[in-house]
Amino acid sequence: MEYVWDIVQLDDSSVAEASRLLAGYRYPEGWNDPQREQCEEALRRLLADGVMHFIMARREEAFAGFVSYGWGFSTTKGLPVLRIQDVYTAPDHRRAGAAEALLRWLKAAARERGAHRMQLETDTDNLPARALYAKAGFEWIAHKEVYMCPLNSWNTAILE
Repeated sequence: MEYVWDIVQLDDSSVAEASRLLAGYRYPEGWNDPQREQCEEALRRLLADGVMHFIMARREEAFAGFVSYGWGFSTTKGLPVLRIQDVYTAPDHRRAGAAEALLRWLKAAARERGAHRMQLETDTDNLPARALYAKAGFEWIAHKEVYMCPLNSWNTAILE
């Protein structure tokens, strides 16, 4: 059964609900109030910064999932690029179309802005996500690799 999803953009009135989703994403084994409060603070920083965006899928007042994304620019194509940072669906809402609805909304937003492409990353062993992205029209680019330079304690072998 395909559900109808409302796509809601994060604002001050939805931070509390969004923080529950973010806590579920960050703490998949379960979260507590202090962890949810940290997520709420992170979302308030996201709103204040204005660089990233956060949308949620809602059905009948239940928020089921989110995507965080931002805009880049392809200097070689001279066009915007929509960069998806995170995609998450709460376990009790998986396989109900929430993530597909979020990706469709993003594709429409990218087309409206004249973007050259949308892009994202996922772990190679995350087969459900890879299937979702393929169904949504994403292609795996075999000759591309991801490089990251952590700026916090994420990796202690950082060159100073």
